[in-house]
Amino acid sequence: MTTDSRMGIRLAQLHLYVDIHLHDRYLAPPLAVVVAALLTNWVPVLWAVLWAVVELLIIANYIRVYRAFKRSDVQPRDERRWARRIALAHGAHMLAWSSLVFWAWHPDSFPSLVFIMLVHMGLIALTTSMSNAHMRLLSLDMIFPVLALLGPPLVDPSWFNIGLSLLGGGFSALMIQVGRQINAYSTEALDLRQRNEILIQELESQASRDSLTGIVNRRYFLATAGKHLQAAHQHGNPLALMIIDLDHFKQVNDQYGHLGGDEVLVAVVDACVGHLRTGDCFGRLGGEEFALLLPDSSLPEALETAERLRQATAALALTVQGNIVRPTISIGITLLQAGDDSLSSLLHRADLAMYAAKMQGRNRVVCAEQCPPENTPDLLPALQPQP
Repeated sequence: MTTDSRMGIRLAQLHLYVDIHLHDRYLAPPLAVVVAALLTNWVPVLWAVLWAVVELLIIANYIRVYRAFKRSDVQPRDERRWARRIALAHGAHMLAWSSLVFWAWHPDSFPSLVFIMLVHMGLIALTTSMSNAHMRLLSLDMIFPVLALLGPPLVDPSWFNIGLSLLGGGFSALMIQVGRQINAYSTEALDLRQRNEILIQELESQASRDSLTGIVNRRYFLATAGKHLQAAHQHGNPLALMIIDLDHFKQVNDQYGHLGGDEVLVAVVDACVGHLRTGDCFGRLGGEEFALLLPDSSLPEALETAERLRQATAALALTVQGNIVRPTISIGITLLQAGDDSLSSLLHRADLAMYAAKMQGRNRVVCAEQCPPENTPDLLPALQPQP
């Protein structure tokens, strides 16, 4: 298991711990009130009320910490920091309940002893069942209850109280072992879920990505572009579409074979990707033909982007089988019109503009909406393999 995987599992365990303990917001307050009411049989009412108030404030605080954790976009590297914060908040809760052994137990009252030990054993059992998702937090949660088992012998060192503490210690050790075993099973389940999520992501990536260039494939591009088209119509936003085709690419395949052609395709795509925005959709339609969708882009912005792509490609000097290859691209642009009810009309216009760029000499940008001549770059040498 890699370090990243272990960190991811620990974060998942912390989420599970918090999810389970969030139920305390329903159960812990009434339990505190009931215990405080029963304590008035052996301690002054003021003491019981004060304990209940402090405990309710502690509960409110650690519930607040839990909710802050769930609202935050916690990354695996943040797990230790949040675990410490949660341990402090919940540790105060464990201390408050464990303290009952020392200040609320009357050695001369057997009912008081039964009540205190019942509360204490219930605390240990609940802690084991609720905190086992995160072993480090389980260990910290158990510190105060286990230490409190020494309370009866310290207050009244009789053989009965010593035996009672030993019995409670053995019970706690058994519960901790059970918690460790449950944690092992849950960790295995979390690891399996993480592996499944990674596998699903890989399968989704393979289904949506072109295996050679790494950009999206034709199917995914058409589906995504259709969604952008619908959104642009609904909100009245501009949208531009480009068809990009490598010039004289057949010559490269004929001279250097398909492996040489693949090198050129990958290099051109890499050069173009560096000039795109996060929201742009760049896909391979097939062979040497690509499409680029620019959401929220006006004509000047689309022309500027197309020119950057053209220049970035023209600046390449690739060594293929010992020869220098200088690729160029022809780009056709179209904008979303009011009557475009489907993506096919935009693709058709952009395709015609791209062929117009080919007819005008290649290595240039042509707009289907008859962009002004000054926006069309001067003709540069077409792709020619050079020895």
